[in-house]
Amino acid sequence: MFAGIAGRYDLANRVLSGGVDRSWRRKVMAAAGSPGPGATVVDVACGTGDLALLFAKAGAQVVGVDFTYEMVAIAPSKDRERGGAVAWLQGDGLDLPIGGSVADAATIAFGLRNVADRRRCLREMARVVRPGGRVLVLEFSMPRKDAFGRIYRAYLEHVLPRIGGALSGDRAAYNYLDDTVQGWPGPEQLQEEMEADGLVDCGFERLWRGIACIHHGVVPPQTQMPDARG
Repeated sequence: MFAGIAGRYDLANRVLSGGVDRSWRRKVMAAAGSPGPGATVVDVACGTGDLALLFAKAGAQVVGVDFTYEMVAIAPSKDRERGGAVAWLQGDGLDLPIGGSVADAATIAFGLRNVADRRRCLREMARVVRPGGRVLVLEFSMPRKDAFGRIYRAYLEHVLPRIGGALSGDRAAYNYLDDTVQGWPGPEQLQEEMEADGLVDCGFERLWRGIACIHHGVVPPQTQMPDARG
């Protein structure tokens, strides 16, 4: 599915979010401590590279990993102005092709909904981060069931699939987006899962009245994280 929409993925994101997805990614960068020169960041499910490139622009050493070759293959063309600053890899978020405790932060933006086992993905992200480093998740969420929430649900169910389908040529992909967003756990549950997998100082920030959230946790110092493959 993602291979089929890769070529128009960025356009669809900009139109459907009104460009606000860019400011959300900047917030992730701030939540990561704005790592710059000397820092290493692993961006999981990097897609066409928007978040990874923000970190690279700040001077961090960045590895971008995505399961879908057609998505990650687009990223280098956006990276040329920095002379190929990011190492782009095709790889599985459930079994990252990266050694343990090598990064200062691991991030994933709008990708955790798409893995087969989100708990294992979170453990893999924690595995590649040094003690004291951060794990950050930017993901869609559902607002409270007030008037705004009802309007947003109507948008997800009826408007987004039509616009996304017209822009990408694949309406089913945006029906899938609706289904996965509405079926996603609340931020409190995801925080509990991150804590259960050994992360500390976990929390979240609701964005735009709860239509997205930034979740954060810290890999505890001097502690063995759970094995992601266990």
